[in-house]
Amino acid sequence: MNILLLTNENNEEKQEDLWIAEAFKQDGNSVDIKWIDYDEKLDENYDVILKRNIWFSQDIPLEELQEYEEKANCFSQRLKQKNKKLVNFNGKFDEQGKDYLVELFHKYDEVVPSIDKLEEIDLLPKVEKYLWKPKIGYDGIGQRKIEREDLRKIQLQDAILQPFLELESEVQFYFINRTLQYALEFKPSKIPVYPKAIWYQYSKQEAKIAQKFADLNEELIGIQRIDFLKLKNGELKLIEIEDASPYLDLDCLNKKDRNLFIKHYKEMVYQYNNK
Repeated sequence: MNILLLTNENNEEKQEDLWIAEAFKQDGNSVDIKWIDYDEKLDENYDVILKRNIWFSQDIPLEELQEYEEKANCFSQRLKQKNKKLVNFNGKFDEQGKDYLVELFHKYDEVVPSIDKLEEIDLLPKVEKYLWKPKIGYDGIGQRKIEREDLRKIQLQDAILQPFLELESEVQFYFINRTLQYALEFKPSKIPVYPKAIWYQYSKQEAKIAQKFADLNEELIGIQRIDFLKLKNGELKLIEIEDASPYLDLDCLNKKDRNLFIKHYKEMVYQYNNK
């Protein structure tokens, strides 16, 4: 099988994609690693295209991020029109922007309060600080804190507003399609620092909550990462469904668990390719 693994080769976090590529090669497959700017003529060379960690590795201006989003969307549409076998190209959530967080907040208690209209400000808890987040942003790009007294001065066009909550940690659940593989905890949270993740022993109830959101992606082919804030009282509040190119923190797993995840990922790709 000829595989194209899409990743940003300039990204400092590409090691996990090298592990994945090597595992496919060991099975006798041909694997190329490229970013989305490769020559379109090469599309026909590949049986399956895997979207992995294609994000930028550093903070960039929102204007550049918007240009990238347009380029990435055109790239995805090109491949879909050619009916290529694509992995992580049909998620319902993060690749479409952060509107889904507003929609899910109105449906589920386990979502960080999120609005995109100032007339809904009373739906948010009264806290001292709030977070203004661009709908197209990722990894905190463009995000800023807003003081409570400044709320009426902000614009929410193409952005969402959330309360700045006191939290214990961030917890991430990693799925292949809709099957839970493992969970990791970041303590303290990933912003403003990025601590090394530790293995998280989740409860049955926590797994049930994560599964509920994973199951919303009923047609997804690929990996999804369901991210939560863990509040001081132990509650989980959803902050993201990363279904486009989720970073997996495989370097934080022991070798046995890392290899098991990659094995399950390969099995999913093979099964999909053989349909």
